[in-house]
Amino acid sequence: MTTGAVACSPGEKSAADKLDKAFDRLGEGKAVSLEVALDASADEIHTALKDSEDGLDREDAEVLAGLKLSYGISSSKPLKTEDKKNADVNVSFKLSKKSGGELLEFRSLDKKAYVRADIKAIGGMKKPGNAKERAEKRDFDEMLRRADELPPSMGAFRDVLKGEWVSMNSADFEEFRKKAQEKNGGSPKELDKKTEKQASDALRKALTENSRIKETGSKNGADHIEVTVSARKAAKDLKEALKPIESQLSAAGKGRKLPDPNDVPDQDVVFDVALKGGRLSAITFDTGRLDKDVHGKLPVTIGFGGKPEPVTAPSGAKELKPQEMLEAIVGLAAEKDNSRSL
Repeated sequence: MTTGAVACSPGEKSAADKLDKAFDRLGEGKAVSLEVALDASADEIHTALKDSEDGLDREDAEVLAGLKLSYGISSSKPLKTEDKKNADVNVSFKLSKKSGGELLEFRSLDKKAYVRADIKAIGGMKKPGNAKERAEKRDFDEMLRRADELPPSMGAFRDVLKGEWVSMNSADFEEFRKKAQEKNGGSPKELDKKTEKQASDALRKALTENSRIKETGSKNGADHIEVTVSARKAAKDLKEALKPIESQLSAAGKGRKLPDPNDVPDQDVVFDVALKGGRLSAITFDTGRLDKDVHGKLPVTIGFGGKPEPVTAPSGAKELKPQEMLEAIVGLAAEKDNSRSL
């Protein structure tokens, strides 16, 4: 391991060794769960981001404060193995409200992808402001209201609108995801072994290379290690680490993207790493230190769990073809235009 100092003190080496072992144990397991959320109130988020280039109003801040991202990945072989072709890998993803209730859920197993979304709840997260937004909200509500009127041939799309599970062939889903990502930042991306290992390795690099490491004691049943690194270097490594879920973070952040490392202030950022039983439990850091446009603290916690909930195929999920979805959307839009012209 490389640290910023030429030689490590015994205390630094002990803390560094514990951190290295924790990452090793993460890869040796066959499953891991991950949860990402902002540890800030709506007022704190609004204060930090209201003067940024993108700008964030109070209602957007309220939405962002109430969200969390959860991932689970399990494999028939250790996660760090390179032999991913012969391993059965199941993946789950959830975008949820901290107060309870899933907004978007994705599962992948047996070469099939399963998706459901609470379309009504997502559409009602923010009240329309101007006339254009109010008109779009009326069109959206009308589309949901007419879901039951769709023909049987569009039964799977009807289930999408009603928040029911639908399934997709993995190849079809991947093609649909790519097209959606090109248009508006995308949809849940499957964390296969390659991307999971890439994220883990990059996060490990951010915390162990050219850093100052020290133990800071125990709190709430966890041993804590403080890692201090250059914010600019950390931004570069973290951007690489979070690349597999960047589109989801952007969607949760109302289009806000991870900062360009070259625009990050040349200052230190501190990571608080919690270990339980020698395993990674949580990593907390202030993303406000990574962006010169953020005026205030914006702490994020990445929580690590052991075995995630079993990934199972939901019963009754109709198969949705991407073409069916496109045809349904086009058909509803045409009917809307015709009704307005009458």
